[in-house]
Amino acid sequence: MEEKKESRSIKFTTDEGVELDLFVVADTKLNGKNYLLVTDSEDGDEANAYILKELASDSKEVAYDLVDDDKELMAVGEIFNELLDDVDIVEE
Repeated sequence: MEEKKESRSIKFTTDEGVELDLFVVADTKLNGKNYLLVTDSEDGDEANAYILKELASDSKEVAYDLVDDDKELMAVGEIFNELLDDVDIVEE
């Protein structure tokens, strides 16, 4: 019998004020910064993936932003590729 993992989700508000439910696939740390690999769907075949970087946190909330720097995106993407055997990070 296959054990089902409990998924974590976060609420992400875009600059336009749109609130999204994102599902955390993995997290890592690089150069002292925390990063999340998230998807917009729990269905892995049809999901879009994003890498978020932690900007600030307090006891109740954490602020994240999409990683848009190509160099940073590739470096963090490589870490997630190594952490997750069945996931390939590609840039669109």
